Amino acid sequence: MNENEKKRSGVETTTLTQVAPEEKKGWIEMAFLHAGVMISVPSMLIGGLLASAMPLTQALLAGCIGYALVIVFTCLGGMEGSDLSVPACVILQSSYGKAGSRYLNSLFFTISMLGWFGVNTAVCGSAFTNLMANSFGIHVPEVVSILIWGTIMLVTAVYGINAIGKINTLAVPALLIVCVVGCYLALRNNGTANLNAQTETTMTLVQGITLTTGFMSMQTMTVADFSRYQKNRGDTLKSTVFGVLPAGILMLVIGILMAKAVGQYDVSQVLCDVGLPILGMVVLILAAWTTNTSNAYLAGINLVNILKLKDEKRAMVTLIAGAIGTILAVLGIMNQFEGFITWLGAAFAPMGGVMLSDYWLLRKGTASKWEPVEGFAWYGIISWLAGFVMNIFVTDGLVLVQSIALSGLLYYVLCKALKKDASLLS
Repeated sequence: MNENEKKRSGVETTTLTQVAPEEKKGWIEMAFLHAGVMISVPSMLIGGLLASAMPLTQALLAGCIGYALVIVFTCLGGMEGSDLSVPACVILQSSYGKAGSRYLNSLFFTISMLGWFGVNTAVCGSAFTNLMANSFGIHVPEVVSILIWGTIMLVTAVYGINAIGKINTLAVPALLIVCVVGCYLALRNNGTANLNAQTETTMTLVQGITLTTGFMSMQTMTVADFSRYQKNRGDTLKSTVFGVLPAGILMLVIGILMAKAVGQYDVSQVLCDVGLPILGMVVLILAAWTTNTSNAYLAGINLVNILKLKDEKRAMVTLIAGAIGTILAVLGIMNQFEGFITWLGAAFAPMGGVMLSDYWLLRKGTASKWEPVEGFAWYGIISWLAGFVMNIFVTDGLVLVQSIALSGLLYYVLCKALKKDASLLS
């Protein structure tokens, strides 16, 4: 397929190579993309988990602080992407080496994105089956629902960044409006008396913040896969802040309020309960769609890196990745959701600490100083492993911040003490 044919097909073919200046996009379109990732049933589930474990005010505070911390690290990672115009797995070739990027970073990314794809597809399939049965008396086997919607959501990811941007630009405003309406109807029909009801505190504020940041830890690592299409740092900051923060906090607040008021965090189910099943179904499908396209898309990018494929093979491996994610949904990965979040936070926060330290501290945020390293960059791998081990055994405190600080500081000290040079790391 020549270049003209590629353009006509609409399939994105820029994967590991630098994004050309003429391919860069405006910050508003990318903000919608970030927001689409945040608007999901799992985002509301986080609010529901916080609401069930602590008083209302404390739950809101934990969620807002957690997202604010994530935004800081996500902006730093995003600016790396816009500076270098390459995805995260390529950026990590500097601090982990080309082999480390392939066999450690990209492997972890792929597993995680497939897991998230499975989580969202399972939620969508299960809810669709329930809605069809309860509202229309039509029995659709859950496995069939999962397979159908997993396939539908995968199509956008195969086409790439342009298709993802379009679906998010259309879906996000509608989703925000309907979610707010659903929350209002739930509160109106059930009252607000339960909002201030006494809740047994089973989670501290710090633990609540850790849960929230763990849910978003992957965002700090993969944001460059999208921000490589940003024109400059200013656009990256605007798209990240205005895309992640409002949508994320709104979903969190809705999940908390509805869990407190009606014992149900899922706005699609609430809409069904108040007699609007079609609207509830639309919310469910669009929310899963806007999130899952990104999951499959990111998995495809990293599979290209792992398998050392040409850029134009991204669409094919994205299709394969989405199929695997759908199978995971059928196998019941949703049952491991809380453990999955904890595992993500433990693995990816320290990985991001090394990446940020390499670019912002050692290279002073200067793109011309960045360079890939052949083989394995052991300083980076050792530093990541230290943060990962700490996260496994030290569960108190702000895990995201602690592990980023430990791995980043250790990497910086090792590189300075041993006078690190790219030629010494392979």
